[in-house]
Amino acid sequence: MLKNKTAPGRAALTNGYNKMSITATKESLEKLALALTWASILEVAGYIRYEVEKLNSGETLYKWIYDKDGIFSEIQTWSETSHGMIMDLNHTGRHEITKMEAITRLRCGGSFALAKTLLLEAVTLGDNSIDKIGRMNWRDYVQSSNEMSPEVLYYTSEVFQAQVDLELSNLISKEFAKSKFEELKFAQEGEPHPSQTLKDFLGEVFSASKWIVEGLFPVSGKVFLAAKAKSGKTTLVTALLKSLADGRDFLGKFKVTPLEGRIGYMNLELTDIQMQEWLQRQNIKNVDKIHLWNLRGKVNPFRSEVSRRALIAELQEQGIKTLVIDTFAKIFTGDNADNNSQVNRFLIMLDSVLDQAGVEQLVMLVHAGNDAKKIRGATALSDHPDGIWFLINDEDKNRYFSAIGRDIELDEGQIIYDKSLHTLEFTGTGKKATRESSTSERMLAFIRLNQGANASAVDECVGGTKTSKIRVRNKLAKDGLVEVRKGPNNSNLYFAI
Repeated sequence: MLKNKTAPGRAALTNGYNKMSITATKESLEKLALALTWASILEVAGYIRYEVEKLNSGETLYKWIYDKDGIFSEIQTWSETSHGMIMDLNHTGRHEITKMEAITRLRCGGSFALAKTLLLEAVTLGDNSIDKIGRMNWRDYVQSSNEMSPEVLYYTSEVFQAQVDLELSNLISKEFAKSKFEELKFAQEGEPHPSQTLKDFLGEVFSASKWIVEGLFPVSGKVFLAAKAKSGKTTLVTALLKSLADGRDFLGKFKVTPLEGRIGYMNLELTDIQMQEWLQRQNIKNVDKIHLWNLRGKVNPFRSEVSRRALIAELQEQGIKTLVIDTFAKIFTGDNADNNSQVNRFLIMLDSVLDQAGVEQLVMLVHAGNDAKKIRGATALSDHPDGIWFLINDEDKNRYFSAIGRDIELDEGQIIYDKSLHTLEFTGTGKKATRESSTSERMLAFIRLNQGANASAVDECVGGTKTSKIRVRNKLAKDGLVEVRKGPNNSNLYFAI
């Protein structure tokens, strides 16, 4: 704190104001300023006092002159409790000036906030800090930085001001460098794509087909396949590779348009031996149509600017037009896949790589959440693609496939895997029908082993509601698979035919 002597009248002044908060009103600050002498306000601001005359009231009229660096100013005062008068001939506006206004204008560069801070500091420390603001006088006083506000320190301590100015310069240079870096990145991206009139756009001729895979995968589109771990994602995607390379219907149902260029497949999940075995099962005819990156345990090709440039060159050299990535989790370069900002930046970077390489279509495998109907992680993953495919397993290990997106809408239907042919077929049968079909098979097997079982025994062999069990029993009878005979107490007994 300040070590100089307390100014006259300071004890009386501070008695009522020691607890004054930063929300002090202008009126209260005016009262604080009145306790200061005109000399303590004007002399440190560079004004020199001249006595003009003694007034009849017994007070003395003073004129205060500032004449430095081509600037001339005159203020007259005659009482410590009255305002002063600005005598400059070129002054516009009100000529009266209060002590608070003098402190604000002449000492604090017009900043009311700084003037308020100075006055309240004086009250808090029990000293008159106003008459010590000038750096020319401040060296004579010892001051603790922990007890003074930053605003006061900045205007009173050369060392503190130098530190602040240096930090300010660093912040400004960092922000400026950041903006220049963004400009550099923008320049490296090339010229922005020009706009066009609606007439020109409607006159453009696009591909004869809108779809790579009819109703599921659009030309020049991006599709994400979402499924839980070990639910059959890779099996489905290798079936897709066969369909794209050989032009075969996908899942035995969806027409495939022959592709231009080659197909790239980035495998980051399976070992080389596993990948070879799984692709051999597909019996792909046009093997030259597919180019593989087996990257399990290898470095991420998207990890740096240098590696991305190398990848772009390889994609161009191989003529890749459709890229399949298995999976997002293994190529994501951020540290938090739940963070939308990080995921967005990565997806924008991925789009840029594909665009520079001339890749037109993307299929990327992602992990699904707990309910298997949402992509796990940041919502940006759900917003980015043109379509999302979902692969779901039920408790009986039945698999169901569905799709949503822009012009994409496929209701959930069962996929049947033929182990002998290693093929997948979309039946379109929903969970309810599939569940009843499985229940029907189990119920029929039970009746064959337990000829003449009553309804209660038959129902206990399967799960589900009572209504669903009755519906399955009735259907077995209607389809002629079981015979119902009457038993004791008019009960129904079931016999397999």
